[in-house]
Amino acid sequence: MFGWFKKDASLKRPEGDSKELVTHHYEGGVLSPEYNVNNPEEYPYHALYPHGEGKIVYKYGDEVMESYDGEFEVGQYSGWGRLEKDGNIYEGFFIENRYLGGLEEES
Repeated sequence: MFGWFKKDASLKRPEGDSKELVTHHYEGGVLSPEYNVNNPEEYPYHALYPHGEGKIVYKYGDEVMESYDGEFEVGQYSGWGRLEKDGNIYEGFFIENRYLGGLEEES
């Protein structure tokens, strides 16, 4: 999230680096737009998007790259939340994964 896999020449990643090395853990509510309550067996695999309140942590190996605890709307940071990324803490209001303001601190 936030450009980690974006193709950008200025991002220098170690040789052999791949997105399979980044893992995430999520706790909270989810939304599945393709789930059919009238026929749950219609499509057995459903995309689940964080929705409501929850916490997600992205790790690269054992290192925490990003952590967000707050409100989600269909998979995006949206509402009040706390994002820890690159040694900075952003606490405040988010819309569509963009930080709009609130409290900022450097750790």
